[in-house]
Amino acid sequence: MTAKPRGRRPGAESSRIAIVDAARREFARHGFERATIRSIAAAAEVDPATIYHFFGGKDDLLRAALEFPVGDDVIRAFLPGDRPVSGDELLRSVLTIWQVPEIEERLTALLRVAATHPDAGAAVGDLLEASVLEPLIAGIGGDDAELRAGLVGTQMVGLALLRMVMPYAPIANASVAALVDAVSPTIDRYLTGELLNDA
Repeated sequence: MTAKPRGRRPGAESSRIAIVDAARREFARHGFERATIRSIAAAAEVDPATIYHFFGGKDDLLRAALEFPVGDDVIRAFLPGDRPVSGDELLRSVLTIWQVPEIEERLTALLRVAATHPDAGAAVGDLLEASVLEPLIAGIGGDDAELRAGLVGTQMVGLALLRMVMPYAPIANASVAALVDAVSPTIDRYLTGELLNDA
């Protein structure tokens, strides 16, 4: 039997990319604690020493793998600019994007790791704020835009959790159209409706 090559395999950049991709898959499936350097190395087809060479350890690898799957440029493209943000359009666009396998995997990894690793939770919160909430705040406008964007975020994260991370069949198996019909009125209220009852 031929021994598995140790250290870096040919092509440093290709090895690094393979490791990050494998780490993201392992974090998505198992969370931070249960994903091991050995399992990530096996998935990337490298020796564990290669991971330590590039990243030092699992915490540094986690930071490299934490990349929000939808950039702020994509979110801004969904914001109509000269007219009010539509809950129907926003939710339909987000749910459709989540169906792309790579994006689903990345988002699942982010949410699962955030739930199992305190430091990662803070990092994911920062990514969510920069990539999603800030452009949404700019699109909403007004004094209460931060509150409104945060409330929209609660709906999006809740849907993502029950659709991908801990699947609840009525949500996980629902069509995009069905979820848009059910949830977009709530998103619309968060975006433009009355929020607080001062009575």
